[in-house]
This record gives sequence, structure tokens and C-alpha cells, in this order.
Amino acid sequence: MFTNTLSNKITAQIIVAVAVMALGFMAFTSNASAATYAYVDASGDVRSVVANDWKTAIATAPNIHINSGVMLLTTAADFTIVGDSVVGY
Repeated sequence: MFTNTLSNKITAQIIVAVAVMALGFMAFTSNASAATYAYVDASGDVRSVVANDWKTAIATAPNIHINSGVMLLTTAADFTIVGDSVVGY
């Protein structure tokens, strides 16, 4: 009786562990294609937005300036522009 109960608990723990690993893997792969883009907002400040592609970045960037595009941020040096202001924009 004790062995059967212990076996059931171990089986349940294994099932829970596999389910947690599967959920973690799905969460990682769903964001794997997301990238960070920079854009200029309506007040002239450089901001960042995370999106799967540039079209989505432009469409979802909050308060984006009408003449702003987006720039893919790929290196540490690229990220230094976020927070800067664009004069005369």
C-alpha cells in the first residue's frame, strides 16, 4: 500500500515537472522572434518598442511621431540612443 502511494506521488511530481518545462518552453519560443525597435515619439524623444517585425513595431509604438520610422536595435551601442531627444523634430 505504501509503495503504491509513493509511486503515485512520484508519478504526479514527474507529470507536473514535465508540464512546467513544456509551458516554459512554449513561453520562450513564442517570444523568440520578438525584437526591440527604436522610434521617435510626438515630443521628439527616442523610445523603444518590442515587436515581431517592423510593421508591428510602427503600428504598436505608443505616441509615434507621424514622420517617424523604426530602427532595429541589435547591438549595445544601438540601445544608447533610447532616451535621447531629437532637436527640431
